[in-house]
Amino acid sequence: MKIETRAIKIVPSRKVSAAVESLSGKRRNNLLWFRAGRRRPEVRPPENRYHIYHIWIAFSGELDTAFVQRFRREATSDTRLLVFNEGSSSDALASRITNLQIRSPDRFYVADLQAGSGKAIAASLILERLASALESRDDQDRVFDASIEHDTLRVVSPGFRRLEVPISSIPGLAQAEPSVIGRFEIDRDGSYIYWPGLDIHLGWEQLEQIVDPQAARKARQKSHDFNVRYGKAVRKVREQAGLGYPDISGISEKQLRRIENGECRLTTNAVQMLSAAHKLKPNEYLERLAGTLEQA
Repeated sequence: MKIETRAIKIVPSRKVSAAVESLSGKRRNNLLWFRAGRRRPEVRPPENRYHIYHIWIAFSGELDTAFVQRFRREATSDTRLLVFNEGSSSDALASRITNLQIRSPDRFYVADLQAGSGKAIAASLILERLASALESRDDQDRVFDASIEHDTLRVVSPGFRRLEVPISSIPGLAQAEPSVIGRFEIDRDGSYIYWPGLDIHLGWEQLEQIVDPQAARKARQKSHDFNVRYGKAVRKVREQAGLGYPDISGISEKQLRRIENGECRLTTNAVQMLSAAHKLKPNEYLERLAGTLEQA
């Protein structure tokens, strides 16, 4: 099995950089995306290789002539653009996106910042979900952002894939009051959307299954195969280090067995606990897992 590398370069604008720097230390440190770039081991067949791509991030007011010229000069077909809309009109944004010559919707996303909320805080919540997705080792799509428009739940993934799910097709929401439906929240790492007042939790896979059951089954099988391969690597590295289940603090034996059996994904928190038990930095531990996969 070939291990491939997916390189992601983050290109934040000056205002985005300043907004992040203005946050409290803990939240600022959580934004791992702020690094210049990172390497992500992938288990992929050769014909599905990923290329290096950039994610540009800017506020809507920064999409001026200078930004347009730089973007058109440096962007490639693998460049993505995330825009934080501070209140620009739809017409103005459409004109600016047109000037950038971005013709594919999966290459850009405009996130509306909620009125009345702190700009830096609102942007950081979205960026934390992006950071979590980039740092994850699984192949599952997550919920990057969501909104409700015209009785439809519109959801976007960190890769800017879109889902449009009719509210009437979501069990538990069809009969709910509009005011309740609109009060949803997104999990901090994008694992699911939830409605506290209704106790409904829906992840990307569940939403996709509502829209396209056949595609969801294929994605679920792909994710399962990935988890099984990674789980075997986790077990092999643990056994090679002579570590038993009681030696891994912070994770119950039941949860670790589930990870090793491929029943659930290897989360960022699990990586931190496992790397500590192996006396390695998280990146070093992940590189060891990648090496084990490569030998398989």
